[in-house]
Amino acid sequence: MAGISDVLNIAKQALLAHQMSIQVAGHNVSNVDTPGYTRQTLLLNPALPNPSGVGPIGNGVEAVRILRQYDNFATQRIMQAESNIKNLDAQNQAMRMVEAAFNEAPGLALNDLLSKFWDAWQEVADNPESLPSRQSLVQQAELFATQLQSMHNEIVRTRNDIGTNLESAIDEANSLIDQLAQLNGEIAATETPTKKANDMRDQRDVVLKELSGLLDINYFETADGNYTVMLADGHTLVENDQSWNVGWEDDALIWIGERRNQLGEFVEVKTTIGKGAELGGKIGGWLEIYNRLDATDPSSYAGRLDAFTRSFIREVNQQHSQGVGMTSFADVLRGTGTAKDTAVLTGTIDTTTASTDIPDGTLKINGRSVGRIDGSVVTNGVAAGKAYNAVQAINAAVTGVTARLTTQVAGSAVTAATAAEVGSTISFSIEDQTVTYTIQAGDTDAATFAANLASAINSAMSAADITVRAKVGDGSNGGEENALILYNTNTGDESSIQIADLDLADIDAKTGLANDIYEADASHNSGQVSLFSADPFTVEAGATDSWLAHFGWDGGTVSADDDANDGRFKYTYTDGGVANSLLGFEFGADLTTDGAAFEIWLYNSDGTLAAPQPVSVSLERVFTLDDVVQRINDAVATAATGSSSWLRATNDNGQLELRTDGDHRFAFANDTGNILQVAGLNILFSGDQASNIAINSVVADDVTMLAAATVSSRGDIFRGDNSNALAITNLQRAETIAFRGHADDSFDSFYNSLVGSIGIDGQQIKNGQQFHDLLANQLNEMRDSTSGVSLDEEMANLMKYQHAYTAAARLITMSDELLRTLLQSV
Repeated sequence: MAGISDVLNIAKQALLAHQMSIQVAGHNVSNVDTPGYTRQTLLLNPALPNPSGVGPIGNGVEAVRILRQYDNFATQRIMQAESNIKNLDAQNQAMRMVEAAFNEAPGLALNDLLSKFWDAWQEVADNPESLPSRQSLVQQAELFATQLQSMHNEIVRTRNDIGTNLESAIDEANSLIDQLAQLNGEIAATETPTKKANDMRDQRDVVLKELSGLLDINYFETADGNYTVMLADGHTLVENDQSWNVGWEDDALIWIGERRNQLGEFVEVKTTIGKGAELGGKIGGWLEIYNRLDATDPSSYAGRLDAFTRSFIREVNQQHSQGVGMTSFADVLRGTGTAKDTAVLTGTIDTTTASTDIPDGTLKINGRSVGRIDGSVVTNGVAAGKAYNAVQAINAAVTGVTARLTTQVAGSAVTAATAAEVGSTISFSIEDQTVTYTIQAGDTDAATFAANLASAINSAMSAADITVRAKVGDGSNGGEENALILYNTNTGDESSIQIADLDLADIDAKTGLANDIYEADASHNSGQVSLFSADPFTVEAGATDSWLAHFGWDGGTVSADDDANDGRFKYTYTDGGVANSLLGFEFGADLTTDGAAFEIWLYNSDGTLAAPQPVSVSLERVFTLDDVVQRINDAVATAATGSSSWLRATNDNGQLELRTDGDHRFAFANDTGNILQVAGLNILFSGDQASNIAINSVVADDVTMLAAATVSSRGDIFRGDNSNALAITNLQRAETIAFRGHADDSFDSFYNSLVGSIGIDGQQIKNGQQFHDLLANQLNEMRDSTSGVSLDEEMANLMKYQHAYTAAARLITMSDELLRTLLQSV
């Protein structure tokens, strides 16, 4: 009986095992098209044998567990390939829209419109009295400006669309992260050492693959079967059943976590992860192109288009403002530029850390990383070299915020006068203003002598309304003890300081000063850095105020929006600034004041000269629009008897307005400081970038005001003069045009370089996409060879399992016959 019973048990176990094999194979067949499904097999082992007199006798088969045919190596490679493919696919989609914005199709190409613009100027130069030629030029200029605006608008639309995609992708990524954490928990609760949740593991891999299509991630499986998922830089996204999310701030991906504060409370922590393709996946691809369309970045596509437009406006307007139309101006002329109230933040370089370099990217202004700022030595208590390096680095990296030095020059120590020199006179000039001092009895003491000289200088400068003052050095304020220090009183004023007429072979040498023109450079500044901006701006430097302390911007007292030791603050005009600063003009940084001036010719209403010579308006040391207004009115008042009412300048809400008395007219000439272009007077284009370039309404309304001529040295205006038109056409061939954030170039070369780089970048993305598609196909083939379901193989297995099941059933029938035979014999 025992032997027959064992045979029946073997048959039963075989039936169950092969039935389970058929079920597993059927599960494979039914999931042949299920994404992410991994082929499963039933692991069969011989059952433990029974002991007998002839040795252990086999006890049939038993089903041990269901295995996933899983290739971990291929799966991880596929995850990485998925990240690369989705990254390049996102870039490719976005680049197609960018390429459409820079379409160079005939008729719509900016290059064609630019050529027609130059041709129109040549036509005016050939026929300066032709009104149709002038009208054609204005129309070509309008077409050119409209095309630039259209390109800008398309870039903005593309960037907004990408931004919408980014928001959706980040929400999707956070949802997938949460799903992974949930699946980790469910798998851990379901599995035992011998029973694996294969289908749930497949589901987890599918979610993980979707996440890798959004971001570049790394992962590994822990001993308990959980996945730990991290960003490429190591920030954890999933650990066991916990998850951490990502976000999007300041055009960058951030990781959102928690930490304990000093009170033991959990507070949210946000860490910037990256801003471009290095993030991987769709998010990295979209962020890459999104930031390439950031107009505040001079190196981006949008930034380069704005740099082109800005330089084009500047150069054409500078030359146009030097000329005159077919007639002079009458009544009222208002500039198109506005001198905005400007926030001014000034900090003094800390001398204790002056020699320490500030690493590349540590300082950020408006989110823009500033390059490395080299340290320097401290001279007489001032770190002038580091201040200079900081200004250079900031201006090279940031738009919308201008960094300036304050000019300061120190002489050597004053030499005390002798008793014999008492009563002698020292005479020299500062900024062409004579300073005279008679040596007194007390000047035999060097300190007294230096203080008296400084007082004499300040009296002379104050009387002449010159913004230079003197102080006495003490070894810690930029000059050695008892040295005379000259400095600009306006913080951030880089105007040069000129010292002249010193007879250094005589008693003048006792001043310790030297004849020269001193520019604001690495040796001649106050050790201060001043930031000017017409808009609020942010400054960041790490997680604490330690780097900000290099500029004296630590402690939480810099502005109303400044918390102590958080490494950042926001600064606005209300925190400190200058009303109607010349740097508040959009082109204010292009203004030159040292030795600069411009001329205004005054005419009677019948066109005859009202004054025999032009009114020369000095721009020396002007700092605000009110300074310019005062200079114009003072200069006009000295032109002739009663001339003060002929032309009046006013500051009208930040715009420079010139108004005649109704009986006079005026024209401009010889502007060496670019004030006309900066203020928007006598210009062709208004605006400063691709978004707002337009034709100046003065010219658009009256083409005779197109400045094709120049005023002659005797004040004559000739309708047939083409000198200024020819000068403007020469800009087409100029090869030393300055472009913000870029090397000097010509207009054609700079724009063609931009278009060429877009084409090259787009092609490189396509090539990379093709390569990674091929690689992904190979990796999927590798995975499928191990993990994929083959219907032919499964059908063969089903037939094998069916035959085995039939054989097991036959064994039961045979056992039944044996049992019947035995019973019948009894």
